[in-house]
Amino acid sequence: MAKVKMVLNWYILMVLIAVALMIPGVAQAKSIKIWPDELKPMEPNREYFQSYSNARNNSFYAPFVLPSGARITKITYYHRGMGSPASTQVIVDRIKMGNGVETLASGSSTDSTGDIVRVDFAVTGDPTIRSGYRYYIRVLSDNDNSWFMGVIITFQDVIGSTPAP
Repeated sequence: MAKVKMVLNWYILMVLIAVALMIPGVAQAKSIKIWPDELKPMEPNREYFQSYSNARNNSFYAPFVLPSGARITKITYYHRGMGSPASTQVIVDRIKMGNGVETLASGSSTDSTGDIVRVDFAVTGDPTIRSGYRYYIRVLSDNDNSWFMGVIITFQDVIGSTPAP
């Protein structure tokens, strides 16, 4: 009986160790938001509009940081076309120093109804965040009718991962 008890104690200890080692591998769904006033204009000398609620009539960009090893699962942005023509596009890029830009995802809308439109799009490139890369969104707003109203990047985070540099 003492031998069985000792084996059971070792078995319980091994199970607890295995569970403790598995915890960092559990994925959690998270998201980050990039608001219109966080964007930087690509052409600052060109006339454009930008506030906390929308950005329009220029090309913009914003860097973002996600933990290394996380996987981007979905991207959603908000478009409002205030007349015709209206066109916004959001592009997710990454770049490694000394290399060219890689486009990971792209979505667009030409809705001109004046309604706020939710544009969902998936990642078509490598969705895994890798260290050594910088990640950006680019926003293209063709004119004053084309309002960009923010983007949400949803990702699966591995608990215990660290932000990519």
